[in-house]
Amino acid sequence: MKQSEIRQTIVQVVHGNLRYCTPNDPICVKQVEKLGDHANKGREGYTIQSAEEVLDDIITDLTLLQDEINITASFNSAQL
Repeated sequence: MKQSEIRQTIVQVVHGNLRYCTPNDPICVKQVEKLGDHANKGREGYTIQSAEEVLDDIITDLTLLQDEINITASFNSAQL
């Protein structure tokens, strides 16, 4: 995986996870609408996950990405 691909994947992982703790993100807005709580749409605190939960998910996802990159690099070097 090229450096630019790794950077892009990191951005996608972080951005994708942050959506779940961002009140104005369409994912959270749709969830509030689904619950019928229109008065609180987009307000702070009305999210699918807390920022702490999202941080845990980001750390897990980036660790998995790191493992994947290390495995790929190891596999590629073994083929030399």
